[in-house]
Amino acid sequence: MKFDLVIQGPLDRTSIYNVDVISKQFENVIISYWSENDKSLLENIKSNNVSFVCQPTPDLSKTVGVMKDSTFFYSISSTYKGIMECKSPYVIKMRSDELYENFDPLKSLFMNDESKFVFGNIFAKPWSHSHYHIGDHLFACERLKLQKSYEILYNIYTNNLNINQNLWAIQGDPSHQTAESILAKSFLKAKNIPEETWEQRRTFLDNYNMIDIEKLGRYRASWKHGNQTYNSDTKRLNWPVKVIGDML
Repeated sequence: MKFDLVIQGPLDRTSIYNVDVISKQFENVIISYWSENDKSLLENIKSNNVSFVCQPTPDLSKTVGVMKDSTFFYSISSTYKGIMECKSPYVIKMRSDELYENFDPLKSLFMNDESKFVFGNIFAKPWSHSHYHIGDHLFACERLKLQKSYEILYNIYTNNLNINQNLWAIQGDPSHQTAESILAKSFLKAKNIPEETWEQRRTFLDNYNMIDIEKLGRYRASWKHGNQTYNSDTKRLNWPVKVIGDML
């Protein structure tokens, strides 16, 4: 089973200083960052299977339909550029300000049913809180489906592509939207799952799975807005949602 890894977001020592070790678990590693970042952080990377893609930090004033006070489009843009450089059949995406030591448990769970989107449990929330509130910090997916999913979102928010039809289906009432649910529903749209079934819990279970990041060895996870950092050595995450059934 061949996986590529996309590390997306502003260049960060947390991932960059460990990428030579991480890269041994992947066919290719793509670091997707902003052209304004300090590129000197990349100078000591030795692995031959690490490549880079950069772009200017997006101008949110030029987007349509996305919340302007959210970093969601930043994540969409950097992830989209990264996954478009992937070549392997499967992709794992992680944030640049985080670290996971052992990706084998995530890969194994994903390969049990490669048609599913398998996400880390960090910040996933129950159905009663918000439908499809998956974890978007770390996930595994089949490459072509993931590319299509992000292409849908990127094109909607930048090109006003069928915004009334597509955005409402994926985003719903903007007053009730979460970035996590929008991402989740873009995956359903990429798979051509009938929209009339989206609010059924069975549809959720048929298309998603979840892994507890505590199973991934040493880790460092970040909640920027809450100014919190969790790590396996001193301040563990201990997130109450640990398996997919906990969300329902």
